[in-house]
Amino acid sequence: MKHLIKADFKKVSYLQGYRNFLIATFLLSILFGITFLFTIDLTAGKKLTALSSIEVIDITLLGIDVTAIMLIIFAANFISKEFSTEAIHTSLAITPLRQKYFLSKILFIAKLSILVSIVLTSFIFIIDQFILSVNNMDKLSFFNTALLIKLIGAVIMPLFYSLLSMAGTFYTQLASGGITFALGVMFIPALIKMFPANFSDIILPILPENSLHVFVEIDISSISGSLINAVLILLLWILISNLLAFWKFKKSDF
Repeated sequence: MKHLIKADFKKVSYLQGYRNFLIATFLLSILFGITFLFTIDLTAGKKLTALSSIEVIDITLLGIDVTAIMLIIFAANFISKEFSTEAIHTSLAITPLRQKYFLSKILFIAKLSILVSIVLTSFIFIIDQFILSVNNMDKLSFFNTALLIKLIGAVIMPLFYSLLSMAGTFYTQLASGGITFALGVMFIPALIKMFPANFSDIILPILPENSLHVFVEIDISSISGSLINAVLILLLWILISNLLAFWKFKKSDF
């Protein structure tokens, strides 16, 4: 298992296309986060110095949305190349146990997403601290509970959607299938909200968007119950989608 995961990381480090994509992910995420912050007077009619420290963090962390979308595309393209180049035949000849092969891909995508997200959130936090210092605003303590939960949520979101993308790609054996599935799950709540409240109020709580927002809009007084419910819903989405993907992968004839 470890050898399979190491081999995938070597692909990323040796192949220029993958490296460039991840560098672009890093730069675009930071650029968008900073752009959202410095255009807040145009978008929300507020001056930067009128924001609280936690609001500054909230706004710049919007750049993580870009990270999630980029990692959706990365995961789908990475997995689909196994099928499009027919490398899957070689991979399964080396690793005949399909569950071991499938699990290695889950662990690789999860580790990569977590690594990218942690690096990005760390840089965003450092940049925010610099901006707060320059504008003579109160800095945030890293050990602030609300801040830590927001940063954890910023790591979880790209991880969640990249695993959905991987599942969709395994199921359809196409990058477009994985991307469409993950982006569909990401954006369908906006469509559901257009329906009457008696319908949307039933559907929205079972969609992952609300659970992911728990980490951003956390109420410290209800931290335990809301977080547990959010984590359970996210785990169910990942578990069910990947079980379906593995079922389709296992029955496919290569």
